[in-house]
Amino acid sequence: MRENIMKIPANENEIKLYFFVGEAIWKIQMVEQALSCSITLKMNPEATKEQADKVLTQHQNYTLGMAINIASKEKLYDTSLQDKLYSFLEQRNWLVHKAMSDSQHDKNWENEILELFQKIKSISDNAESIHRKIEYDMLAFCSSRGKDMPKLRELLKLQEQGVRIKSV
Repeated sequence: MRENIMKIPANENEIKLYFFVGEAIWKIQMVEQALSCSITLKMNPEATKEQADKVLTQHQNYTLGMAINIASKEKLYDTSLQDKLYSFLEQRNWLVHKAMSDSQHDKNWENEILELFQKIKSISDNAESIHRKIEYDMLAFCSSRGKDMPKLRELLKLQEQGVRIKSV
């Protein structure tokens, strides 16, 4: 049975909210992908490309929390990065599981919207920072194994300067 539902267009604040949430989720997924690649690389440094691709497919099924716990258990990152990952997981969990309910219970939602936007944007910014740290960590790992990648280092530096890179 189909109901006649009058759709109400999103207002400006809702559009901004959806934009910020979408951006944050996208960047969180980039961190998850980087973690999957890093875990695969560090735990299988001698694997062939085919073997690594198979393992990577398995690792891509991990939730962010599972990936962070594996990295911690295997001691794949220094303490500073591992701590940042756990803190980031808390932020991600708030965004995915509590942001909506937290904002709905606030009687002054319209007054607090800018604070909510800033909190979500800070998660996006943190995701981008952690993503970059994981990329540099992978480069350092590869260099320690005799595989220096100067072109990739240059691309990362260009990204830090705000240059958009189509693909690597």
